[in-house]
Amino acid sequence: MEPLTLTATGIATLIFSEAFKEGGKALGKGVSEKVAQLLNAIREKFQAAGTEGLLTRAQENPIEKNTSRFQGELETQMEEDEAFANRLQELMTQLKSNETINQIVLKGVEVKGKAKVGDIDLTATRDGSVNQEAVVDSQFGDDLDLGNVNIKA
Repeated sequence: MEPLTLTATGIATLIFSEAFKEGGKALGKGVSEKVAQLLNAIREKFQAAGTEGLLTRAQENPIEKNTSRFQGELETQMEEDEAFANRLQELMTQLKSNETINQIVLKGVEVKGKAKVGDIDLTATRDGSVNQEAVVDSQFGDDLDLGNVNIKA
């Protein structure tokens, strides 16, 4: 797959994902602002090309047929306008860097007797917001033997 196709696919996936359809409730503030910028750039480009109806139709009824047409038009617009393609790729890069890394070990575990857990190492290996938790909302009965817990971001 060519880079523009990958970017167009990623944009379509993001725009029509379940989290986004639910009003962006699962998205952080920085991420939702970048998504708004992305949508505005696409809407402006589609308006100028007279194809905004493809975006509207896909947003209102995100079935395969509509999202495929949107994605195809997006690829065409990106191929024809390098500055537009670069702007979208830049926004997608910024979105990826704003993703939160969630690393959780032993959440919601309930052990009635003895429990032995070895060493736990959590390491975030890229930039972005990091949420790391070990042994959260867990209940242990008689005895817990927990190894070393190392958390690094």
